[in-house]
Amino acid sequence: MKEDNHMEALTIKEIAEAVAGTILTGDGNMQITNVSTNSKKLEAGSLFVPIIGEKVDAHDFIPDAFENGARACFTSRHKEVTKDMNQAMVYICVKDTLEALQALGTYYRNKFNIPIIGITGSVGKTTTKEMVAAALETRYKVLKTEGNMNSQVGLPLMMLRLDSSYDIAVIEMGMSEFGEMAKLTNIAQPEAAVVTNIGVSHIGQLKTRENIRKEKLNIINSFQPGSALFVNGNDDLLSEIYTESKALQTRKDAAGNSAEEKDKEYSQNFGTIDLSSETLEKFYQSKVVGFGIEDTCDYRAENIKTSEGKTYFTLRKTKAQNATDGDGEEIVLQVLGIHNVYNALVALAVSELYHIPVSVAKEGLYNYQPIAMRGQIKEINQIRIIDDSYNASPDSMKSGIQVLLEMENISRRIAILADILELGELSYQCHYDVGTYIAEQKIDEVVTIGKEAAYIAKGVQDKNSGIVTHSFSSNQEAIQYLEGQLKAGDGILVKGSRSMRTDEIVKAFIE
Repeated sequence: MKEDNHMEALTIKEIAEAVAGTILTGDGNMQITNVSTNSKKLEAGSLFVPIIGEKVDAHDFIPDAFENGARACFTSRHKEVTKDMNQAMVYICVKDTLEALQALGTYYRNKFNIPIIGITGSVGKTTTKEMVAAALETRYKVLKTEGNMNSQVGLPLMMLRLDSSYDIAVIEMGMSEFGEMAKLTNIAQPEAAVVTNIGVSHIGQLKTRENIRKEKLNIINSFQPGSALFVNGNDDLLSEIYTESKALQTRKDAAGNSAEEKDKEYSQNFGTIDLSSETLEKFYQSKVVGFGIEDTCDYRAENIKTSEGKTYFTLRKTKAQNATDGDGEEIVLQVLGIHNVYNALVALAVSELYHIPVSVAKEGLYNYQPIAMRGQIKEINQIRIIDDSYNASPDSMKSGIQVLLEMENISRRIAILADILELGELSYQCHYDVGTYIAEQKIDEVVTIGKEAAYIAKGVQDKNSGIVTHSFSSNQEAIQYLEGQLKAGDGILVKGSRSMRTDEIVKAFIE
């Protein structure tokens, strides 16, 4: 996939003003139609942004970028015109190239008055984004996050793909450290937001799930009064937010016209939920919608059944969500897993916010298919492989196991699981807990790859020695073992953190 951005043209002068930069050389009236951080993948008319990483300073690649078609570049290395600069090219001096990219993304986003829906959560951001987009696409032209462009670098590049032909955007927003979500929110300025769950991804940096919740909820910091926050009512920490929002509404209703005067008092009596002061202020002005299978949820699923690779459920809505429209509607998905039921529920809820009836949105959901390495089910020689190799967390591994259990006509169920990274000092316990969870399921065999994943096997064996376990240090070792073991009728799940490259295992059998 190309990383350059197709955007409506901006002049060099406009860009320099947007990022508080100085044009060192070149024509200020020249137009830019693409922005890229990759010096090798450039289209004509590109602005190259050299990012300074931990190991590489991309300023070294500025000459390559110009050779490959760039018209201009940001630079924090050149403070004045120097001999090594190509005088025919545009150099824009900025204090910090990453901050300049973010400022440009913010400036460009503000040129478009289209609604942006922000998607965050510890697990399932991409699948949720895809399903929300699938439902919205039944009526609108939707821009949605491509690949993994959900970070401090990727998000502003995604904003630069907006143009006036889009009606709405569904934007994934990921964070791994304190302060990151507030920056992303400032750039994308979502007017609606979905929080899928609060897990333990990145807990090595953020230390507690409560800290992760506090950080992720900064996604609402750009909200206007009446904006909608959608939360998973089956997540313990998000259900606290949902419950508090209902209690707040009750208090506001009781206060009548003096509700605004009471806001400050409410913010001082928020119980044990720790939110930033900015988030708190927005929370009191927002509409919070719960989705899940709990009776209290505004959008909930009943009568969940699976058959022949499809999931069926009945949508139920609370009176507050216009229960006469779409309540009791039968929903069919061509994917398995309870997590996809949650994804479908929030996709229907978001669609209704943007005036798409359930009867229409559900057609988009029926046509949804997983994208590469995100739960695709592949078949080769009568062996069915769930390719969920893109990434992993403890919660998503458990979800993957549930999909494996839901597959029909399987003679043996085998989980192939690699290390989950970024868990810090909780790594042993998290892996072990995945193992004890698997021990209670009807799984026949567990194959682990990596030092940390071996603790999954330990958890399985300590609880249920009837499940066969094998632990390997590399994908190649696991492949050699599996080549002699897999047979027709087997169902296997392949999952691990991205840098464990478990897609190598899938490719070994598919290609």
